[in-house]
This record gives sequence, C-alpha cells and structure tokens, in this order.
Amino acid sequence: MKKILITGSSSRFAQSLKKVLYGENIFYTSSEELDIVNIDSVEENVKKIKPNIFIHLAGLSRPMDIHEKSIEESIDKNIIGTCNVVKVCKKHDIKLIYISTNYVYPGKAGNYKEDDGLKPINNYAWSKLGGESSVMLYRKSLILRLAMSEKPFVHNEAFTDAKSNFLYRDDVAKIIPRLLDYNGVINVGSKKTESIYNFAKKTKPNVRPVSVEKVKNFPIDSSVNIEKLENLVSKKKLDNSNNIKPIKKIYSAGPSVTQLEREIVDNMMKYDWDNYKYVEKFEKEFADYHNRKYCLMTPSCTMAIYLCLKTLDIKKNDEIIVPDVTWTASVSPIVEIGAKPIFIDINEENWCIKTDQIKKKINKRTKAILAVDLFGNLPNMKELKKICKKNKIFLLEDSAEALGTVYNGVKAGKFGDVSFHSFHRTKTITSGEGGVLLTDNKKIFLKAKHLRDLGRSEKNSYIADNVSLKYMPSNLQAAMAYGQFKRLKELLSIKRNIYNQYRNNFSDLKVNFNIDNSNFKNGFWATVVVFDKKYKVNIPNLIKFLKTKNIYSREFFRPLSSQPAYRKFTNSNIKKKNKISYSLYKNVLVLPCHYNLQNDDIRKITKSITKFLLKDFKK
Repeated sequence: MKKILITGSSSRFAQSLKKVLYGENIFYTSSEELDIVNIDSVEENVKKIKPNIFIHLAGLSRPMDIHEKSIEESIDKNIIGTCNVVKVCKKHDIKLIYISTNYVYPGKAGNYKEDDGLKPINNYAWSKLGGESSVMLYRKSLILRLAMSEKPFVHNEAFTDAKSNFLYRDDVAKIIPRLLDYNGVINVGSKKTESIYNFAKKTKPNVRPVSVEKVKNFPIDSSVNIEKLENLVSKKKLDNSNNIKPIKKIYSAGPSVTQLEREIVDNMMKYDWDNYKYVEKFEKEFADYHNRKYCLMTPSCTMAIYLCLKTLDIKKNDEIIVPDVTWTASVSPIVEIGAKPIFIDINEENWCIKTDQIKKKINKRTKAILAVDLFGNLPNMKELKKICKKNKIFLLEDSAEALGTVYNGVKAGKFGDVSFHSFHRTKTITSGEGGVLLTDNKKIFLKAKHLRDLGRSEKNSYIADNVSLKYMPSNLQAAMAYGQFKRLKELLSIKRNIYNQYRNNFSDLKVNFNIDNSNFKNGFWATVVVFDKKYKVNIPNLIKFLKTKNIYSREFFRPLSSQPAYRKFTNSNIKKKNKISYSLYKNVLVLPCHYNLQNDDIRKITKSITKFLLKDFKK
C-alpha cells in the first residue's frame, strides 16, 4: 500500500481533500508538525512516515495582499519552503505533487494550455511560480495549476469584467486521487468560462457586482484549458488503483466551517480584542431572525439557562416543571441554583412534555415550566402558554435542538417568556461552545444583562452593585457564531437533505422520524429514527454493530429521573407515571448527522442498519 504524506492539514483545500483521501496510510501534517521552512523538519517527517507520495499543500495564500506587504514571508513559505520539500523528495526518491494556481499565466487571453508562456500579474502568483521552478527541476513530480473557488462564494463583491473557469474546492479534491500516478503539469478547472460575478451568483445571490479596475494586479481572464485533464481522467477511474484503501469514520456530528467564518474570525483577531463588536452584532441579528426584542449571548446554553433562573430570582426549594426526557444541561441549572425539578412524562408523537399531566403538579412553589424542543419537535405551546398565564408562572423554552424549526410561521425560540439556543460543537451552528437567552421582556433583559457581567455598576464598572458570576462570551466566540449564522440557510438545507436521504433509504422499513409537515418545518439538527416494536431492536447492540462498520451513532435520551444525578428528585412510582419516557428510548436511534455526510455514507448507514434489523427480525 502506498503511503501519502500531505502538508498543510489546516488549509481550506486539505479539509476538502480529507473527504476523499483518507485511511491508515494517509498522513496529514500541520505546520506545527512539519515546518516546510525548516528542511530538518521536512526530513524528520519523511524519515518517520516513509511516504511514497508527498502532496505539498502548505504555503501562504490569503489574504492576497500579504504577498505585497510581506514579501519575506511570501518567499519563505512559497518558494524556500517548496525548495526544501523538493530537496528532501529528491533525496528519498519520493513522488512530489505540488499545488499551484492558474494565476501563474498572464491572465489576459484565457484558455491557457500547460505549455503556454507564464507571466504572473501579482506577487502571490510569482511566489507560486517560484515554487514551481524548483519542482520543475525534479522529474518525479506533478504540478497542478488549479482554477479553484469556495462554495459558497466567500466575498461580498465579484468582478463583472474578469473571467475564469473556476471549479469548486470539493470537486477539485475528488480529482486529485485520479492523478497521483502522473508527472508534469496539469491544469484543473471547469468546462465553463464565465465572469466571476456570474459564477459567484450561483452560490451567493446577493453578491455585489464590481469592476476589476477596483483592484490592482488581478487577471482579466485566468481561465485554463483542461483538455489534458479530461483525457487523463477519462482513461482512469477512481477505483483505488493506487492501493489506497480508505477507511472513513462516519461520526455522529460535527461542524461545517468555510473560509467565510475563518475570515470573520481572523478579522476579529486582528482588530477587535478590545471590544464586543461581534457579540453585539450577533445578538442583534439573531434576535431579529427570531422576531425577538432582546438577545444575550453567553459562553454556553447551560449558562444562559442558569442566568435566566438567577434573573427570575428562582430560590431554594422552588419547583420547575420539566420533561423527563432531555439532555442533563436543560435541568442541571435548576438543581445548581437550589430549586427542584418536577419530572413529567413525554408525548409519544413529539417526544416533548405532556401538557395534560402538568396541571396537577402545579402548586404555590411552582415558578416555571421548562419546555424542551426535543430534536426540533415542539410541545403544545398554545396550551403551555395558557397554563402559565393562568397560574402566573414563567414559560421557559429550551430550543437548543430546534434552530430553524418553524411552526405556522413562528420560529422555535420565540415561544417562551425566555428561550434559549445552543452553539455547542455538535449543534446546527457552532462557536465551539456558546448559547443565548432570548426574550421580549425588557425588565428580564436588563436584569440578565446586568448580572451577566458580574453585576457591575453601569456608572462605574469597577463597582459591583450585585453579587454575580460572569456569563460573558468572548468576542472570538461571537465572531465564529456570527460567521456560522450568516450561512444558516445553507446549513439548514444540508441538514434537511440528510433527513430526506435517510427517509428515502428507510422507505422499506416500518419507522418514524422527527415531525415535519406543511405546518411544521423541522430544523433537523439531528435526524432521529423510531423503529417499530415488531423489530425488537436492541439499541446498544445496534450501536456496537455500527461501530464495527466505522459508523458512530448515539442513543436517544434516557429519562433523567432514572439517572444517578437526579434520583433524589424522584420516587419509586416515577417509572409507572412516566411510561413513555421509560420505554421510548429502547426503540430509537439518533442517526449520524455530521455536515460532511455524503449520500453514499447515508446509503451505507441505512444498509447496515437494515441488515442488522432484518437479521434479528427473521430469527
């Protein structure tokens, strides 16, 4: 089996390449692990890994003007670093593949062939051509000149009078494994040459048209001729002919991060350490999206719930009614503040709190109902609002799993007197960790805002008016959340596609999924499948079986009242009272819903599950 060493593991292109080129013999290295400017570091890694092929992605690309401002860094990383890689590959007789750019051509006439004259128009392209010069000296090498772009288009403006034949980054990555055995120079681009503005509009409809005259040193027509590429690819199918046996691990959840988020975070890191600009921008736009008056961001959703309870002056021995089935983070703040959770059973149809059991649990100690929008489903909010209004208690809505869910035109996160969202690394949008508190009540908002920052005085921030912890998020967190929120429509579309693929592939089985209909549009943070009881499925065994296939799923939430942390808040009759909570999870599986799931992955997952079910069912 051939071993492949790849530099620049954190680069944008590496993220795409990892989707198609992976396995135990594929080694991605970061700049900390392999510093191309240090030839000893290159040598050390080559001796350790002993690769047959070296794919060189590392280098300096964006921002483009860095190559004008810091030519020393440009020379070091793109020219000297590449020279070091060439020297080591030559010394150890390793095949070298160098990733270059279509900008090495003059950029005037377009349709450039591999043997056309080269004359870069800007310093970035000159630095890449400098790297090419050293690679050209080594015959056992391949130079790929890429006309490549992000999907969606990342810039707010696009040139109407500059052309190219860009290929999306993920599509370029799929081509790379087909070219590993070739030497020389190959152009990579799409079949269609068009204005950059027309190209950009396909994935960013609101992109603004501008003239290329607005910038210096940008090619008017950088399109490349791809006849050579088409001839080579048509002769060779992607069939693991290079003895690369990919073993892809299909994880249960994970984020989608593009250049847009990276640029926003990078901008924050350069200019905004001394302010909360992105916190404030995100809060305003997130509140507007939910038709809410106020939004406060916090370091986590759990902290948002705790801050709310503190704001509402929830005290020791107060009671809050909660569903028995939810994640512990919904209820742990209640216990932490000294109050008592009262566990109520869930509906079998929507997996949310049963409203008909709530009334009999309300007493003078009851201060609120915490409703959880489990897996994007909603409880009977109309009835809950009635109950809360009649009994003068608060309705709290944990919509952490329901971003993008819409019921009759109202978004999840709008229903509670106070509502919450989560930006955990597994959620629809992420800031690593993070959460928000949403409300239309000015009094609640102002008090929560005051307590969020240590209860400090507005007149003198060095004076504490009230004792409080700090629940402030960082501007860094908010910049990431803001970038993700800008892509929300796209991310929700990906989640819905995952759901649709599962639904189609499970059409022959008797199963149910999250609620979704003409009146109720689910955000599908995660797709959940409920198996008919006739299959007598053993969920723990199914999860173990899937792991043997490198598929990582997870079980449904078990009743909190059955868990050690909450036993003192339950009694021996809870299992009988909350029958659905204690039975539903035994037939439910939370399916893998990572953003990098491909349709083939979903087919593999459903095929594996079907095989497991029918095998046991026939017994």
